[in-house]
Amino acid sequence: MSRSIAISIVCLASCFGMDAYAQNPASAADSGGYQTPADSMHTFDSAYRARKALLDQWVHEQNQGATPQEDFISVYAGYGGYLQILPRDLNQLFSERALRPASDQAGDRNSYQTVDRAIILSGQAQLAETWGIYFEYDLVEKWFNTSVDITSPAPYNIAGAVEELDLTEHSFVVGGMYIFYSGPFYRLRASGGMGGVVALTSETESIGNAARSASAAGYQVNFDLLNDFRVAPSVSFTIDLLARSVTTGELKTSGGQTLNAAFGKGDPSRITLQPNASNVVYGAAAGLVFYF
Repeated sequence: MSRSIAISIVCLASCFGMDAYAQNPASAADSGGYQTPADSMHTFDSAYRARKALLDQWVHEQNQGATPQEDFISVYAGYGGYLQILPRDLNQLFSERALRPASDQAGDRNSYQTVDRAIILSGQAQLAETWGIYFEYDLVEKWFNTSVDITSPAPYNIAGAVEELDLTEHSFVVGGMYIFYSGPFYRLRASGGMGGVVALTSETESIGNAARSASAAGYQVNFDLLNDFRVAPSVSFTIDLLARSVTTGELKTSGGQTLNAAFGKGDPSRITLQPNASNVVYGAAAGLVFYF
């Protein structure tokens, strides 16, 4: 009988304990790790917001910085109005054609002159964090123009005539580029390459309307230092510090004549060379880079 009394006491204690747990579930949270659904949602929401903030910051940095992922392909269009060119043979040819004194015919041979028009179109692919490749088209135009004010004996008397000699160069260059620095608002690149060039000249003499043209082919070596200032996620303003070296053969007309042949009323004996279009160019250009 004592055993049955003990069992009854244990059963009553168990019932009271379960009832207390049901009436006060918070006590279980105090003694264990259980949390109410409201507390769980608050915790998950805070973690989500923190992770989303980090992700948004990373995406912002990727969009602002120049990286291969964002700037794999870009196109550069530039214009240079303050370039200088040194075309040795053409300088001397024009001096001789303009009837300068014999003692001064070669006086301008080593003189730089301003380029009248220079246009650069380029496409680039950044293949890694620090290097890439590019191709480029260059257009350079130089215009010589002067009035002949020295009287020559007949039949070469062309005093008062206007002598003109224009040089146009088309070049296509391929090469590599190295990225020294790439940041959210500035990128510094150096590029260098080699390609082909076609040089064209056009001569006119106002008296008698004499005119002829000639051409020569050769190669060109480029070196550029480009400073990109990011003005939008997909656009940079660029200042290009550049140097060009052009080497061609002799300029010849369509009939195969070199430019020391007789032309117009000028004295052919004054021309002392068969000129080529080789030259050196240096200066600066400004333009825009568009990223894709």
